[in-house]
Amino acid sequence: MSSILNANKLLQEGIEQVISAGIKPGIINPNVKINTRAINRFGQCRKLPQSQYDYEIQINSKLLEVSKDKAMNTLVHEILHTCKGCMNHGKTWKHYANVMNIMFGYDISRTSSYETIGIDKPEYKYMIKCDKCSVSIGRQKQSKLVTHTHQYRCKCGGNLHLV
Repeated sequence: MSSILNANKLLQEGIEQVISAGIKPGIINPNVKINTRAINRFGQCRKLPQSQYDYEIQINSKLLEVSKDKAMNTLVHEILHTCKGCMNHGKTWKHYANVMNIMFGYDISRTSSYETIGIDKPEYKYMIKCDKCSVSIGRQKQSKLVTHTHQYRCKCGGNLHLV
């Protein structure tokens, strides 16, 4: 079975859990988009203009390789964003996340990390470093920051250099 079919099945299971918790999700495209390029996010809920569905959910392909629990945690997080007044991580969204955590044993929070999920963080193609505070900024794509690093400054005021 391919990961797309698996993700779609997990999405449906997550929607059913949300409904059984007494929470009303929006109308979600049943086909999960699998994102193979995302580095800094594990999931995304997108509002769809002019579609039979109101929302589309994306999930990082790496989550489908880890465990059902980690993938479900992210999918339910994104499903909650489809609820009325929940496109942010505000009071209503936090309440719904807490309900799902208690009822189903999830660990839904505003953010997650590679460490908590248990997967290795991918290496960035480009690394920029500050000469004053030593902060490192990773970029996967070539951008103005990468090609014209000398035109930018760190938050601390230091000079940035491509490593």
